[in-house]
Amino acid sequence: MAFEEDDPFTVSQRLDIQNILQGLLTKRALVRLDVPGHAVSIISTLLDVDVKQGTLTIDNASEDTLNTQLLRAPAVRLQGMLDRVMIEFNGPLQPVMHDGRPAFSMAWPAQLRRVQRREFFRMDIPASNPATCLIKDATLPSGQATFKLANISAGGLQLIDRTNLLADHGIGAFFDTCTLTLPGAGTLDVTLRLLRHTQLAQEGDKPLAMVACRFFKLPANREITIQQYVGTLERAVLARRWGTD
Repeated sequence: MAFEEDDPFTVSQRLDIQNILQGLLTKRALVRLDVPGHAVSIISTLLDVDVKQGTLTIDNASEDTLNTQLLRAPAVRLQGMLDRVMIEFNGPLQPVMHDGRPAFSMAWPAQLRRVQRREFFRMDIPASNPATCLIKDATLPSGQATFKLANISAGGLQLIDRTNLLADHGIGAFFDTCTLTLPGAGTLDVTLRLLRHTQLAQEGDKPLAMVACRFFKLPANREITIQQYVGTLERAVLARRWGTD
């Protein structure tokens, strides 16, 4: 992830970076680790910020396969929300032990991005309790198709398009008649605008087509419902991570 020299959101002063990282640690903020362009990501938390060594210690995943993929990547992207401001930077991970348990270590970034924006933290949808989106469109088989959600935020979502049904829809295309089914939150009618197509590499398998969409003119009451659903996902992750479930 490269930053433009005149990017107003770039933070490069070491003390500022230290304060931001310490804030993520102190507030036990959830952070997302992923490898751009690959189907690997986890939700984690910071375990330690070492000022003297200039390193972060980050909790790893329970799945060894995910840990191996993240450690093998030349650069891993870290994203987290601090006081509703998105923090983003990248770097390679190294395996370490923390309190007798395996963890990740990452060097402090030389610079990071601190961007205040409307969306809340993106949360991955658990495979054990999937959320779906029904899109009605004349170009789809039988005029409609149902897609599983990969992740969701208050600003948009990412669809899993296993059979490339949306491949011919260009950037900016609108899907006016969509129905979200969110476990525990019910169904919501929404309008989506296509932002980008992505092909995510998978271990030993063909790339997985993903379609990122933004909510368009989302009514306030439906935005609140989505925020509540995202909050439920966040609390479930924190409960598992801190052993309170």
